[in-house]
Amino acid sequence: MGKEIVERSLKDIIIELLGKEGRSINDLSKELEKRGIKKHRLILTGYLQALADLGILRERIIKPAKVFSVPPNRKKSIYEIVGEKAKSISEEDASDIALYTLYKLFKRPIFMRELEKCGVGVPYHKEKVYGEERKKALLQLLQEGMNIPKNNSAYQPTKSYDDEYLQILWELIVEAYNLKGFVNRESHQMKLETL
Repeated sequence: MGKEIVERSLKDIIIELLGKEGRSINDLSKELEKRGIKKHRLILTGYLQALADLGILRERIIKPAKVFSVPPNRKKSIYEIVGEKAKSISEEDASDIALYTLYKLFKRPIFMRELEKCGVGVPYHKEKVYGEERKKALLQLLQEGMNIPKNNSAYQPTKSYDDEYLQILWELIVEAYNLKGFVNRESHQMKLETL
């Protein structure tokens, strides 16, 4: 049984298609249609403008068209970072590693929408969370402005990935504080004993 493929959000697909070079609205619309995504040009224009207003995209006018691109200094979300790190550790277990890492970091159930933002599939080692705990987590995310559908499943991990979690935390700290120059270059793997 293979892992289910998780549908990516329109925003993620657009960011991938635009890249740093960018595309006009017309080019982007054609590329989206090739992927089976049909959006009216006015709706797509409004969506791109909203992403530009949020700082997710950069907008330039190259007559006669508007060109949208991904800013070179765009900061990745914690979800994108955790997803990339989890995949670099194990492509096969990336979804379970991401679930475990987010669960440990946030100390609450993790919604499927959050795992989609990580760019990973559906985890194998999970238990669905119901009731008050799920409701509390959903309310917290909605208050933070995250768009989580009310019927989105929430999970907690059923398998421990402590070594992988510590590896991801270590990499996050090294990158966040630009500590690469201080790290032993001969060591490709973090020595857990040093934590």
